[in-house]
This record gives sequence, C-alpha cells and structure tokens, in this order.
Amino acid sequence: MPLSRRAMLHQALIAAPILRSDLFAGMFATADLPAPEEKWYWWPGHSFTFKSIGKDTGDTCTWMLVENSPREGVPFHKHLHEDESFYVIDGQFEITVGDKTVIGGPGTYMYGPREVQHRWTNIGEKRGRLLNVFTPSGLENYFFAAGIPISSSSQQPSVDMAALNAQLGPLREKFGVSRTGPTKYPRPGDPIASNPTGDLKTAVPK
Repeated sequence: MPLSRRAMLHQALIAAPILRSDLFAGMFATADLPAPEEKWYWWPGHSFTFKSIGKDTGDTCTWMLVENSPREGVPFHKHLHEDESFYVIDGQFEITVGDKTVIGGPGTYMYGPREVQHRWTNIGEKRGRLLNVFTPSGLENYFFAAGIPISSSSQQPSVDMAALNAQLGPLREKFGVSRTGPTKYPRPGDPIASNPTGDLKTAVPK
C-alpha cells in the first residue's frame, strides 16, 4: 500500500541525521577573523590605501580609499588608460569632471572617463574620505612607485617636494597621467602656475 505524502515526509524527517552545531564552527569562525591590516601611504594632497588592486580583481579594476584634511585635494589631471569613479564616504567634497562640478557629502558619486580632466578637493570642515575606483587596474603601480609609507592615515611626513615633483614627472609619462591645471587651493611646494605639470620647476618655500 503506497504511503501518503504526509507519511513519506514524516519518515524522511525521522531518518534525517541531526547535524551538530560544531560542524559549522569553522564556517562561522571565519567571520570573526580580523580585517587585513591597512597599509597607508602619503601622497601630495591626501593619504591613500588600496582595498583591491589588479592581482585581486583579474586586472579589471583598482579600489583606492583616500583621506585628507580640509582644503586638500588633487590638481586638474587626466588619465590616458583608466576611467575613474568617485564616491564620498565621509566629509564634504567638490568633484569636477570636464565642465561639470558636484559638491556633496556621503553618498555623492561622479564618473570620470579616461582622457577627461578632473579634480577633487575636501571643502568641508573636517577630514574626509573618498573612494576612487580605476578601471581597468594598473594605476596602483604609479602610486606605489612614489607613495611614502606612513603609520596612520593622518600622518604628515616631512617631504622634499622639489625631489618628489622631479620623480613624479617621468612616472606620469610612464603611466599615462597628465597634469592639466592647479589644485583648488595653493599648497607649499606645488608647481607654479606657469608650469602646472611640475616637471621642471617648483615653488619651494625658502
């Protein structure tokens, strides 16, 4: 006599082994592992750490978290090989791409196509964080080549800006980065207005 559907379900539940909670201990333990230690670097206008680079993403994209103080930011520049996205995590930023400028706090997003000049600046009253995503990856090697290791995101190392600007010139050429204009706010040691690329001259305070 065939079993009813209800009887079959009842037998299946009785026959099923009871799984011990310790079988899942390893699975849940991984969630308690500490996050990888962030390695921060100093760069003119901001500090940065990478959340992922080419080796992590199959060379599809690079995720860079930046942090800086009020009135700090990057000069107008453009990338030959990468598109770039900007997403505000903390603080208030002004982001310009081409002839469009947006100002906003956390959640503000803007897209910058390759070969279009762009600039971003912390215009708030406290330190801010911005997520930059480069597509494809590869530009991380530009930052690794000249970034200065620091012990925390807010550390301000002593830097010879003349020497750094001389180093950045050939690196920009190698990685397809062109400086096309000034920062929003002048900063000590920045290239003078008559030479915005900064390859030959710098306004180094005496």
